[in-house]
Amino acid sequence: MNFFPLFLLLALAAGPARAAEDFLRGSVVKSDKWTMDRVNEREIFDGNVSFRNPRYTLMADRALYARPGQAWTMNGSVYMLRTFDDKSRVEVNCDKAYYLETLEEATLERGTLPVRMKYTGPDGRVLNGRADKTLTENQKGLMTFDGAFLLSTENLDMYAQRGLYDNAEGTFTLQDSTPVAVGKRPPYDFAIAAERIKFFKDSRDIKFYNRVSGWVKDTEQKTSKPEAAEAARP
Repeated sequence: MNFFPLFLLLALAAGPARAAEDFLRGSVVKSDKWTMDRVNEREIFDGNVSFRNPRYTLMADRALYARPGQAWTMNGSVYMLRTFDDKSRVEVNCDKAYYLETLEEATLERGTLPVRMKYTGPDGRVLNGRADKTLTENQKGLMTFDGAFLLSTENLDMYAQRGLYDNAEGTFTLQDSTPVAVGKRPPYDFAIAAERIKFFKDSRDIKFYNRVSGWVKDTEQKTSKPEAAEAARP
């Protein structure tokens, strides 16, 4: 079982992974049942599927590998954890996960709950995200979030129908269905909407583009309503 490429994709939000030999060293793969279907050229892992080493953890209820299409399918309580030397980490929870080895693309889908992602930086700051569906394209360094996308920090919530993470820039771009950012930065509370919102993962800067509107509330004195805002830093 080679889960290495899938973990590389899911670690994009946190940064580049180490070499493959680091990943494979000391790995332990387990499942309650393993079936080799030679007629259909596939392997099936059933019950408490797990892959662990000091840097990675992957768990699911069931996993299937189709050799002709070089495709992985994982179902049921899928959980993924990737840790880094700088003490940062990225965690993912979803109901279904698909990975195409040739294209280096992973698709995560919701079940009863949405796809959830949690990034904890070296400084301990947390960035949470959720969406109905996520597509990760390793060759392009992109992650696309579709359906009820939410991105949250300790003092800021950003909502949109669609989001895009660009690993080269380290930015999240929110668009579709009038993205809005709601947050607090004492002594102010604010809510700002725009056609497009860009959030910088490391600096936590946020920029608003086109038809910007909203309000800023001075929690100690009075409320003001700006006509537009070019940028804010929560």
